[in-house]
Amino acid sequence: MNGPEGFRGCRDPAPWLFLFNSHSPALTMISNPRVLLIALAAAASGCASSTSAEGPAAARPEPAVRAPAAATAPVVAASPAPPPPSSAGFSDMQANQGRDTFRASCTECHYSSEFSDAQFKFKWSRRSAGNLYQLIQTSMPESAPGSLSPGEAVQLVAYIMRMNGFEPGESDLAPDRAVLDGISLASIREN
Repeated sequence: MNGPEGFRGCRDPAPWLFLFNSHSPALTMISNPRVLLIALAAAASGCASSTSAEGPAAARPEPAVRAPAAATAPVVAASPAPPPPSSAGFSDMQANQGRDTFRASCTECHYSSEFSDAQFKFKWSRRSAGNLYQLIQTSMPESAPGSLSPGEAVQLVAYIMRMNGFEPGESDLAPDRAVLDGISLASIREN
């Protein structure tokens, strides 16, 4: 008979029983790492010294079971590439207004290049336009957080999106967090 699961090759389970017996005071001593190490070494030596009448051949490892070649996973076609960033839904005029708002409210602390560099792309490529809008709306400018109107905040989002390769369209982005949450910034990493 093998010992507890995971201790194959141990002919006598007795060395391990004190580890699993909830009535044993040894169980409470296991929380001491030194005691646990000594207990495991003692139990393992009990397994190593156990022998059988069959000799060393009885301790052979079990052969690995291989799945037949026909049972391999089916080949799945690659998912289509994400749609181009042109579906963002902001106008060129809105992005220009965002540029003007940036120059008036943000240049005291920021350079526009910060919002299209590798660090920005890494940080924001897993987020949405709604996350960016929320940050701008509640935290900027640093000298007067929350002082930007919802329209100014969404203009800044449009400006930053254009700097990151999103193409302007015919309509403006709405300052609606739920709508903006639906616009992924994942494609900024590719630009």
